[in-house]
Amino acid sequence: MGEKPSTAQRNRWRNEAVEHLEDFPRQYAALQNAMAEFGADFPLPEFKAAFESTTDMDSYNRAQAVERALGRVQNYVSQLSIIGAKLAELQPPKADEGEAAKAFAALNKAGVISGALCRKLRRSQKARATIEHSYVKVPAGKIHQAAELIAASALEFIGPYRAWVEDYL
Repeated sequence: MGEKPSTAQRNRWRNEAVEHLEDFPRQYAALQNAMAEFGADFPLPEFKAAFESTTDMDSYNRAQAVERALGRVQNYVSQLSIIGAKLAELQPPKADEGEAAKAFAALNKAGVISGALCRKLRRSQKARATIEHSYVKVPAGKIHQAAELIAASALEFIGPYRAWVEDYL
């Protein structure tokens, strides 16, 4: 963000954005499907029992599917945000934050996403990072909460983002 990209770099970003946008519905559906395995409202007690099971590996694997899917969906949202901010040459905020958080803030400043959605996406990114980097110590409740947050924020993000980024593709 903020740099003058070469034509070749812009083409790589465009291609990556198109690939992510085309595959996003499948990844989002995988998250929804994994969550639905525990019941219509993704109840915490059922997820927690499966996540903490040491004997029922089928249940444990269903819990792992939720974790994998939430990570993938959040990765898509963050990558799309970063690429979009770069394609539009949005200036990142001067902050000691990760590239995704800066991209979310830049998209908010540009009017692509609301301040409330920006905050949700930043929380989603932090939750994904916590799960990914502190795996053994993350309780089932935190993963459950992250799955719900990521599912909601990704769905809220993709429509406005897609409509905005089309002009840069």
